[in-house]
Amino acid sequence: MLGQLHVTHIGAFPSAPHHYVERKEGVPQAILIYCLKGRGFLELDDSIFPVGQGHVAIIPPGIPHSYYADADDPWSIFWIHFDGKQTMLVLQSLEVDACKPLLYVPDTEMMHQAFEEVYACLNYHYSDAGLLSMTGELIRLLSKIKLHHGNPRRKHQAVEDRIMDSIDFMERHLDMPVSLENLAARAGQSVSYYRKLFKRRTSLPPMAFFIQLKIRKACELLDQTNQSVKAIAEELGYEDPYYFSRLFKKTQGYSPTHYRNSIKG
Repeated sequence: MLGQLHVTHIGAFPSAPHHYVERKEGVPQAILIYCLKGRGFLELDDSIFPVGQGHVAIIPPGIPHSYYADADDPWSIFWIHFDGKQTMLVLQSLEVDACKPLLYVPDTEMMHQAFEEVYACLNYHYSDAGLLSMTGELIRLLSKIKLHHGNPRRKHQAVEDRIMDSIDFMERHLDMPVSLENLAARAGQSVSYYRKLFKRRTSLPPMAFFIQLKIRKACELLDQTNQSVKAIAEELGYEDPYYFSRLFKKTQGYSPTHYRNSIKG
């Protein structure tokens, strides 16, 4: 019976800063990793998959891989290696492979309890009954994943929506001195992780992107209106027109006046 499915390795990291694992040849077993909190990354076949709270990452047998904790918000995880004749059928049932290794089960308390039930079977000291019980609890854990999982793209889309909401907020409040902390709080993220998400989406840090929006608006006003540089600075939330002019020149390579003159011909 154990030849059909059994646990070969099991463990947990309540917090894992600097955690890094690389296996260039893979391992003979399937690996299940569940992220209880924090963040990390999984690399399979030259693809990088962000892993956050509630994500189940499953690595098929024999696949080269690496996984590691996020530097700013390191993950807390548990992991189980499992093997047996039914292993590939399990992966097929969960609809995961090297191209789609992630599932999303948001109930971390349920998953943590299910893992503890598997882990508790070690108290049987590897007896036949204990190993059989461990297989039973592993099947229960896998069943919970099957019953409760959703597409991790939902979570990714939710994060994407928050970033787009930030951009929309910036565009509607060019006259305000918005802070990074305020933007991160609106997105429901830590400052460090929000900055990382935003840069991944736009290729710029949030405040640099906000300044670009302001300068783009300034160019529009310099081109289409006769407002003074001071008035434009005030409209864009800069009380000091000299600071605004320096910022404009740093971004555009010209002072606002020089830019206006060049546009007007």
